[in-house]
Amino acid sequence: MAQDRPRRARVRIPAEWEPHECCWMAWAVHREWSARDAARIKRDLIKVVHAIARFEPVRLLAPRGREFREACKRFSGCSAVTVIEAPVDDFWARDIMPTFALRTIGAHKQVVAIDWNFNGWGGTPERPARAGDQLAKAAGSIFGVPRVTMPFVAEGGALAVDGRCTLFTTRSCLLNPNRNPVRKGADRQAAITSALRKLGIHKVIWLEGDPAEPITSGHIDGYVLPAPGNKLLIESVQDPDVEPPFWREHDAILLRNVRNAHGRKYGIVRVCAPRRKHWRSKSDFFASSYLNAYVANGAVIVAKFGDPDRDKAARRALAVSFPGRKIVMLRIDAIAAGGGGVHCLTQPMPEC
Repeated sequence: MAQDRPRRARVRIPAEWEPHECCWMAWAVHREWSARDAARIKRDLIKVVHAIARFEPVRLLAPRGREFREACKRFSGCSAVTVIEAPVDDFWARDIMPTFALRTIGAHKQVVAIDWNFNGWGGTPERPARAGDQLAKAAGSIFGVPRVTMPFVAEGGALAVDGRCTLFTTRSCLLNPNRNPVRKGADRQAAITSALRKLGIHKVIWLEGDPAEPITSGHIDGYVLPAPGNKLLIESVQDPDVEPPFWREHDAILLRNVRNAHGRKYGIVRVCAPRRKHWRSKSDFFASSYLNAYVANGAVIVAKFGDPDRDKAARRALAVSFPGRKIVMLRIDAIAAGGGGVHCLTQPMPEC
């Protein structure tokens, strides 16, 4: 009698608008920040945690000691927030945590944690790698799910998926030698594209990105946001006081013409960034992006910047692109001044 062949596991990274079991975040501000900045960042974090908790559970990692006690006190009245002790030392959850995916074996589904080998955005002198960057290595004990390893370095903010086998990323980030160095006789882009097939990605759309962007070297989550119905929201910089990144229009043209893994073109929605004259920060890191948003169960949580026309237009574009979801806009200037938005603070765990 022939033996049954073992069933092959299939892994898929869901689109962000698919149902979530919860959202993982972190209550930790690294000592590189001043006490004044840390206090302002925490005030912004409180806004984001409470906004998301209206729509789905939040599991908030906090380091042992004062930070853990502070988080428990801050969120004691919110039943949707669970504070969990963990060796976390930063609040950029999208990058320091693993990306969660679904693995199917026969009729059985389970959540798995993808370890991208995050190295602190390249381990540069401005931001050297540290112990808190290795949360994915402890996926079982911290997140309660198995770990899936990848053979290259990446981070969550450098990747966007449409939930239908297509992934978007940038050469400026993933092909940066501080992530994936040049090796003799090796085609790094082809190797990464091939490795992603293990995660059900049949097409990778490589944009140029922004090599001049500090720290992240051109994350995609600041200017591209996939949406249901095969739509892509793309940031447009129309501001006399701001020079667009060198490759931005090149990437926009590519996206207007590219096809997904199933051979379909995307419907493009351009969203204008807020104008510099309305920013409340002079930081070179200021992340003035509406598309760095979190798509929660029943809502889209996004930053606003006090630019009345652009805030209103962004709200309208998000409402049309994510029908049936409430658009919640928050003023989080302290976090934006650090170089990120709501998307950077969050890591969704899909529902099985």
